[in-house]
Amino acid sequence: MTKEHVDTADRQNADGVVTNGSEMALQSTNGKAGGVGPESSESNGTQSSDENASGVYVPQPKALSNNENGVDADETDGELLERMRADAVGETMYSKKYILQTLMKLSQQPAETGLGLELEDDLCKVWDMSVAPEVVSLLLENDAIELIMFAISSSDDVRLYEILIGLLGNMCAKLQCVEQLTAHPEWVEMLLKLTTCMDTCMLLQLMRVYQYVMAHVVSGKEQLGIDWYICFAAFDGSARNLGFILQQSVSDELLLAALKAINSVLASCALVEEENARTDLKLRPFADVFLVPELCDGVNNAFIRLMRDDLAKQADEIDAETGAQITADTELDDDDCGEDLNVPKISCDVEVIQTYLNICTILVQLPEAQTSMNLYVSSIMFCLTRILQFLQQPMQLIPMGERQEEYLEDLAHICSCLKYYYNSATFINLLAVWVSLKLHINNYVDLDEHDFEAFDDEPLSQYEENAFKVLRLLAHMLIKADAAVILSDIKGIDALQVNMFRAALQAEQEEDVVLQKALERLHVVFNELNGQAK
Repeated sequence: MTKEHVDTADRQNADGVVTNGSEMALQSTNGKAGGVGPESSESNGTQSSDENASGVYVPQPKALSNNENGVDADETDGELLERMRADAVGETMYSKKYILQTLMKLSQQPAETGLGLELEDDLCKVWDMSVAPEVVSLLLENDAIELIMFAISSSDDVRLYEILIGLLGNMCAKLQCVEQLTAHPEWVEMLLKLTTCMDTCMLLQLMRVYQYVMAHVVSGKEQLGIDWYICFAAFDGSARNLGFILQQSVSDELLLAALKAINSVLASCALVEEENARTDLKLRPFADVFLVPELCDGVNNAFIRLMRDDLAKQADEIDAETGAQITADTELDDDDCGEDLNVPKISCDVEVIQTYLNICTILVQLPEAQTSMNLYVSSIMFCLTRILQFLQQPMQLIPMGERQEEYLEDLAHICSCLKYYYNSATFINLLAVWVSLKLHINNYVDLDEHDFEAFDDEPLSQYEENAFKVLRLLAHMLIKADAAVILSDIKGIDALQVNMFRAALQAEQEEDVVLQKALERLHVVFNELNGQAK
């Protein structure tokens, strides 16, 4: 593997966390902090041993003593403040006692019972608190990961799964947590098995866990990557289950989160594959683990859904009870359409395209992929065509920035790995993108610093370099195309675009063999067209 793709947010934001939406300040010491006190502990059946009623070992938080709830009626304000400070977690205003009591209540939760409202509220508050590194350290000191895994394994409550996996995701921003988690392969396997639970909210949090773990791998913790690679390889359904999520979910938020997680996993495991090739770690081949139909099809299907146009998105949002239908002549705001009101606008998260291109690049350049790409090449070309259609919308290609350059670079690389497979729609839309670049070059005007309405454009050389890159890609495709197919396609393309293409090949062909061959091929096509005209 030569290209190391990973989500930028994964590399730069390993310390970032997501909260559950509220903050929990230092709890009152009146014995009823957060609804937790001596009376509620008794009602929950507090036991002094580490065994529940059935005699099964249950992990217990270490630091909580049974007499911490006592309150001295004669306590002065100063003494109360000092005790509150002693109870605070690090420099935060969070209560250590409250956190440990919540862990204790979780450990006493009867197996296979639903999550009570009080415990749910307390766990959500601890989830919020886990944005603070000091709270994560306290949780790790009290074996919170073991308790989380035990609670998940002994329950079938998906809401409990969501809260605990969300809490674990926040904790995984800290390297120490990931190291503790990875040291227990059975815990990693449990996380891999959770991908079979089709609860959207829980899966969103699980995808965050994967991203945080892999962020530590690409930051230099290679042994973590090796250990997770071994777990992915050992659990046969790991890649297949991720593919099922992409195929079955109708949540755009989950689809994007899953694509980003898969991108992180593939990029990290690709690094391990390279290390395996250099040092002979005797790991299962990367292609055997990840190049599976379910994942490949799922990636393409999810991307196509995320790149659907606004008209299709509105149709998805129709209230089923109204039975309303949206047709092609549905009125849209001018801002929601491109320059042509008859063409629905493709709008997507800026990360969608780059994430898909990253994943596709990793998979198509595998040597093993060359023998199986015939199964996926049509879907891939459809996705690439969708990207080219997106770039033809106003302000998506010009002014050109780093994002657009990366798109074109990855498109060229993927097409080269696919041996410049010719697809009519892809060729036609790629030609349209090239024409846009060429017209901008021809009409390029240096920025007038006194024209405040002019946009800050990139240097002319940047447009010329990218236009030439696209021109060579078009030439490669033209050479590969079947004569009858390209003849039919040229007939349907605007004559101005075809003439610009031929003129560019003529001007550049002296120093480029590929362009020479493409020009010869184009001449054959024109001769055939002229013969048909006669």
